[in-house]
Amino acid sequence: MRKEAYKQKQCYWGGLKPNSTLKKYLVKFPKGKTLDIGAGSGRNSVFLAKNGFEVEAVDKIEEELEKIKITAKKYQLKIKTKACNVNDFKFGKNKHSLIVAIHSLDFLKKSEFGLIINKIKKSIIANGFIYLSVFSTKDPMYKLITEKGIGQIEENTFYLPKSQTYRHFFTKKELREKFENFKIIILKQKQILDKGHGEPHHHDIIELLAQKEKTAK
Repeated sequence: MRKEAYKQKQCYWGGLKPNSTLKKYLVKFPKGKTLDIGAGSGRNSVFLAKNGFEVEAVDKIEEELEKIKITAKKYQLKIKTKACNVNDFKFGKNKHSLIVAIHSLDFLKKSEFGLIINKIKKSIIANGFIYLSVFSTKDPMYKLITEKGIGQIEENTFYLPKSQTYRHFFTKKELREKFENFKIIILKQKQILDKGHGEPHHHDIIELLAQKEKTAK
């Protein structure tokens, strides 16, 4: 179970090193309320809070949020935490200057993802940003799942009985269409080496960084 893996490792994805894209574009993001969806051990929440953002970290695994609280106390940071499923989170309208979701929305069905993205877009202020990193249909896990004969419940969405989770795999076209009324700054597909858990292995991911233009709804 994914939850048990989190319990057994101090930082599931490895240390508190922040996402490289967030570091690169940090100066572009307007300071304000920031939401980290699926915050995990808080590597990005801590980084953003250290740089003056008002961060709320959301994760359904309470053990991970406890790690964030410990780190926040250590560095005297104000990070609000909330344990809940993203489907139950109250986003609010025109509230966030930055919303981050790194390998967290992959655990939604395609239809659920569409609903959450609509809430996210409404929650971002004018000129605010959304940063997503998701697994693509070229990821080795996608091939493994299809080879095992696990049927799709929705397009590119599977239910995995062993972990009791949904997994959705993305295409660049899907993300481009979801953010057609945003200014897309980054939309790229690439391979990454994951050393954070288990044996080192590769993933095929898609990164999206987009800005809400004043005319977007």
